[in-house]
Amino acid sequence: MKKILYSLIISVLLVSCAVKQPKTTLEQKELVILSINDMHAKIENMPRLAFVVDSLRNLYPELVVVSAGDNRTGNPYNDKFPTQPNFPMVNIMNEIGFDVSALGNHEFDGNIDGIRYFVNTSTFPVICANAYFTGYPDLQLPDYTTITRKINGNDIKIIMVGMIETGNDGKPSSHEKNMKNVDFKPADNVIGSYMHLKDSCDVFVLLSHCGLIDELKFAEKYPEFDLIIGGHSHDLYTKQFDNGVLYTQSKSYVTYATVTKIKFKKDKIISKEAQPIDLRKVIKSNPTIQKEVDGYYANPDFHTVLGFAKTQFDGWDALGAFMADASRYITKADIGMQNPGGVRLDSLHAGNLDKADIFALDPFDNELVIAKMTGRQIEDYLNVASTADNDCVHVSGITYTIDYIHSDDGQSGFMNAKVYLENGEPIDPEGVYTVAINSYMAKWAKDRCISIETTEFTANDGEILYLKDHKTVDYKGISRYTLTKKY
Repeated sequence: MKKILYSLIISVLLVSCAVKQPKTTLEQKELVILSINDMHAKIENMPRLAFVVDSLRNLYPELVVVSAGDNRTGNPYNDKFPTQPNFPMVNIMNEIGFDVSALGNHEFDGNIDGIRYFVNTSTFPVICANAYFTGYPDLQLPDYTTITRKINGNDIKIIMVGMIETGNDGKPSSHEKNMKNVDFKPADNVIGSYMHLKDSCDVFVLLSHCGLIDELKFAEKYPEFDLIIGGHSHDLYTKQFDNGVLYTQSKSYVTYATVTKIKFKKDKIISKEAQPIDLRKVIKSNPTIQKEVDGYYANPDFHTVLGFAKTQFDGWDALGAFMADASRYITKADIGMQNPGGVRLDSLHAGNLDKADIFALDPFDNELVIAKMTGRQIEDYLNVASTADNDCVHVSGITYTIDYIHSDDGQSGFMNAKVYLENGEPIDPEGVYTVAINSYMAKWAKDRCISIETTEFTANDGEILYLKDHKTVDYKGISRYTLTKKY
């Protein structure tokens, strides 16, 4: 009966906010939290989220609204907003009334200045306990935040501790240049020192941007948490552990949010449950925020047509090949390469392509560098870069074969790359070639090249020029590598 009633409440939220406050007894208190993660600046979906928040607040005036990080990166109308990047997303989050956000790895995409703007402009705290802004005395994020709600005449005290992933050689997954003078510790090395906070609150929450695998481990290891709200891995997942910890993550891109209800009798938690809301099915929007979003999307500069795609770009192989071609074209290098993690769309439409398309595909605008490599170094680099970025590197000017070896001893990775020139001949292992890569990829080339030189170009410069000069492109069915998996 409880599940049926709860589903009915959620169904009502999808169609109307004219709902009366549910009755509770004087002995019972009910805390409601709306959580979301990895929004990635999908401001076009925020009016529906805002409507759901409005509806829930009508039901539960003391609603708590939280984000588990990665609020930016993924929408050029936000990330490249002309007066201040990230202004639209921060402004909308403020208007919705978020209570707290974890620090996500993509918050670093705006460099330290971007984080400073986010922290100083937000009307809510940004928390992280395992990032240390050593070189920035003016930018000290709180480890945790305390939120108090008065429900049924009684105060409920919530403490939320923030954590960020460090899976990129001990740092979050962002460009190294954006994390200078910032130190990090693995979350699991830090969490234990906050367990004493459990005794000074009614609800103890981990607000984590560490990913599903690590967060499930935290739930098993730290039964002190009443709730873990996760992010980073873009999973739709809810689990109640035998030790009492409730874990939830709400996918990504403002397609889902999760409503968690924690019920108390007197001063003790008597039940916890979480249910996701599919925001794509919400049929109403907050009109004020919808008007704002429409204004952001009306910026004419984003709609400048650059070129024409004869067919749709289907998948990362086609998009990555285009990006590698562009970097090779603008730098006049022998070979171009693009890391798979930098391809931020799954597909791209046919027809006219504009700046918004390019910025959505490649929001990082990394600098391009030229590495001089021997043929043998190129093959070694493809093994290392593919392993480091968890997929095959996209290329221009060459093709290659590569194996992926799965090993239970933790040594899984890409191996045995064999490179071929455009004429089908194997690459000369002793020959020297110029290779255009972006500055994010350069860290894997330091010990695998003869030299590295910076250029005056960015990756976006290359993509825009390539389209302008070629006018029409067609990447249907393009793939320039052959992958063999071995287990």
